[in-house]
Amino acid sequence: MPPQKPPLPGIVLTVQGKPRIGPLTSFRFFAAIGVVMYHFLRGPDSGFSANSRFYLLTTYGQLGVAFFFILSGYILTYNYAWTREKVQRLDQRNFWWKRFARIYPLYLFALLIDIPVTVIHSVHVHGVSGAAIRVVPTFLTNVLLLEAWNSRLFGGWNPPGWTLSAEGFFYLAFPFLVRKLGWIHDGGWRAAAAKSASLLALGTLVMGSADWGRAALVAENPRLHETIYLLSYNPLIYATLFFMGMMLCLAEGRIRREGIGVSRCLNVFSGVILLAGVADVVLNIEIPPGLRMAGACLFFGSLILLGGGGGPAWFSKALSLSPLLLLGEASYAVYLLQFPVFYYFEKLWAGLGMGEFDPSAHSNRLFYLFYLIALIGSSVLAFKFLEQPARSFLQGRLPWSWKPIQATASRFVPRP
Repeated sequence: MPPQKPPLPGIVLTVQGKPRIGPLTSFRFFAAIGVVMYHFLRGPDSGFSANSRFYLLTTYGQLGVAFFFILSGYILTYNYAWTREKVQRLDQRNFWWKRFARIYPLYLFALLIDIPVTVIHSVHVHGVSGAAIRVVPTFLTNVLLLEAWNSRLFGGWNPPGWTLSAEGFFYLAFPFLVRKLGWIHDGGWRAAAAKSASLLALGTLVMGSADWGRAALVAENPRLHETIYLLSYNPLIYATLFFMGMMLCLAEGRIRREGIGVSRCLNVFSGVILLAGVADVVLNIEIPPGLRMAGACLFFGSLILLGGGGGPAWFSKALSLSPLLLLGEASYAVYLLQFPVFYYFEKLWAGLGMGEFDPSAHSNRLFYLFYLIALIGSSVLAFKFLEQPARSFLQGRLPWSWKPIQATASRFVPRP
């Protein structure tokens, strides 16, 4: 392997020679808030004009899910497969257990507090007997993270949970997929970079085509419900984004280490893509489906490349402030708790004498403001007192046995 060249100015390297990725943690919060805005603030009924930039932002908010999938592939590869040696040392069972400990406690908590919401809604729509037939089996499929595979398995439970069903599938496949990308570590870096760019472009085309097909079916033939569901939620399609994140990480690693000139060009290209995305919002131009998803793949890939350590130092420093990092850590809770918190906050709002929430009214801005404050606050608390402790507890235990992992103490050898 060629000798490592010095890092670019502005790239802060860790002890292992990898750039710190604080900004990527902060980005997660903004992506989660974008999804919340898409679910609750989209449309003229929220009180915002359909011609406003804010409305455009809420429309684009759904793309935050694509960012999470790309980022997931990138971060896992960054942590577990940065080099061929790390891939070879990857312990599949340990990896799966840590992933389970990372996502499942909060996922299960969000599912449990969603029980009253889903049961009441199901009884209202299907009656008591009809609700019993639907609620119990679909609850079990959601517990098993299977709901994204078929619309009948979903059952109306906590809507954002489908992405965790997809993530679970990605985690199962990761140890096998990452070994298939070993060629990025071999041969000349230019050939590896060219092949990676071609595959990333192909992935962008696949996601753009799926997005266009879904939108076309919704507009022209909404009766094809199962096909629309497949294009909207099926993990096999979104595995493309996860795989793109993995490939992006490995290809970037070789370019940053061995192709300094190309690395600078990569920064310039990423900066141009980000400016184009900002310009689109400033000019208030809504990109049609298909092109929108393809553009999002380019935009999020560029954001990750600059935020992962390749960007200017001021960019990384500004996005690595402690409050932003805390919000980024709590973003998983923001994403998963948005619907349950909305339901309970709506009841609290009425109980405090603030009036019944009317989704068709144009005077709900104060309600939405306090809802977002309540969501962020409860998410930080959930991260501090549920997600983080549960993760530490589970990761400190051996899978299946629940026995604490005993650290092997090194023998003390006195110096001569």
